[in-house]
Amino acid sequence: MSPLTALASASALASAVAGGMMLVFSTFVMQGLDRAGPVAAIGAMRGINAEAQTSPVFLLAYFGAALLAVVVGVLAALQWRAPGSGWLVAGAVLGVAGAFVTVVANVPLNDGLDAADPSPAVWQTYLQSWVAWNHVRTVTGLAAAVLTMVGVAQR
Repeated sequence: MSPLTALASASALASAVAGGMMLVFSTFVMQGLDRAGPVAAIGAMRGINAEAQTSPVFLLAYFGAALLAVVVGVLAALQWRAPGSGWLVAGAVLGVAGAFVTVVANVPLNDGLDAADPSPAVWQTYLQSWVAWNHVRTVTGLAAAVLTMVGVAQR
């Protein structure tokens, strides 16, 4: 197995894990928080966000997936004519896209939630926007995993 194939396999797994973490929030965590009521949901989400920002395991798993995707994308681009390189680059782009959405959409929403006074309107606005962007992170992570594995299979 070539070093790129090994890295791409690790990248696919990491992207699947990242997408899976986001899938959990998109499919039931946020709805569960919503059931608790706006004030409780805001308090819980603030706690989750604070924990995510300081959790080495989460940060390594989530942003490590994006870093691996960058490395795989660059190496695949340098070997563009090799079988599967286009798939690896496509997977890398999506692997990075989820982290980009996190930084430009979800984190600012989290910061806004931290600064807001708890209310039903604040929670509903946050919930709708945050979940919509989280769906994007879910899809990009899982699609990155699939595209990267297609590239690995063609090598």
